Amino acid sequence: MLKKFLAASLISGIALAQAFAQTPAPAPAPLPVPAVSAPPAVTASGKIKAKEARAACKDEAVAQGLRGKARKASVQQCFAAKRPDLAARGDCRRQGKAQGLAGPALKDFVKTCAPAKG
Repeated sequence: MLKKFLAASLISGIALAQAFAQTPAPAPAPLPVPAVSAPPAVTASGKIKAKEARAACKDEAVAQGLRGKARKASVQQCFAAKRPDLAARGDCRRQGKAQGLAGPALKDFVKTCAPAKG
């Protein structure tokens, strides 16, 4: 009788172990990718935002396989074509820094040097 009890205990222990065993979680389904990209964000004046323009120029340079100085030059040229107003302000800022200007003096210099926003 003791043998039957031990055998029954062993079998029930194995059954319980299988019932409580952890099974791997199913892999989550991949998220659908939209087929059409969102239109670029624009400013109130209808120009593409600087961040988006620079990212688009960078993507174009990467797609062309450019690296290093060539990629940097390509991005600057592309950005100047997409946002000439901001490119001019950047040039003015570099000129002001080369003259040793900083803070409010640099800001005033850029305002007078660069064409008006709009």
